[in-house]
Amino acid sequence: MSDVVLTETVGAVRRITMNRPEKLNAMNPALVEAMIASLRAADEDDQVAVIVLAGAGRAFSAGADISKSADAAPPTAREVVAASNRTVRLYKQLTETNTPIVAEVHGYALGGGCNVAVSSDLVVAAENAVFGYPELKVGLAATAVSPAIVHQIGRKAAFELLTLCENISAARALELGMINRVVPDDELTDRAMAMAEQLAGFDHDALWMTKQTIRRAADLPLGAALEMARDGGLGMKIFEE
Repeated sequence: MSDVVLTETVGAVRRITMNRPEKLNAMNPALVEAMIASLRAADEDDQVAVIVLAGAGRAFSAGADISKSADAAPPTAREVVAASNRTVRLYKQLTETNTPIVAEVHGYALGGGCNVAVSSDLVVAAENAVFGYPELKVGLAATAVSPAIVHQIGRKAAFELLTLCENISAARALELGMINRVVPDDELTDRAMAMAEQLAGFDHDALWMTKQTIRRAADLPLGAALEMARDGGLGMKIFEE
């Protein structure tokens, strides 16, 4: 695996760490592709019950890497499409990964980095974490990042974040339902790992099935969701017998 992403397995927990600390883990093509591959590999490993996502250095991720040299040519249409496709594949990999994902967030989690965090199943944030979507401020349409945050926190709150471009604290992110816990900075890794290990301590198949049910129920009307949950429960019982 590329060194822009570091992986470590601790018991049944797979840690995936974005590793471009000198760029605040801004997401360039190599990092995005490595994240997709690392998530897929963890999801396909039956020994991995929980994934923890983290960032090396001073930030979780400052979002898309838009830095370029002064004499760089503008991207071609094909390059723009390729970049958009990579981004979509990453967000889809996050939402379609069957293994529960815990995001361990400190420092900046901006733009695409914010989306990586909120697309996770559980988010533990340090008190120093800063969330936001600066796309419009730098002349970019907030398109690729919109669907995930709208689905997570609703249209009104998402519109505020995406259009006012104001960074928010971990405490405010908790109020909006973007994250689950705010912890002291020096306890972040321990608390995120404790949460992951708690999940990993449950029956792995039951945990896996619970995540699938939650994910599918979110996209269904209540009646259909109840029937889906019933059918899933019967399938699990048959499997156990």
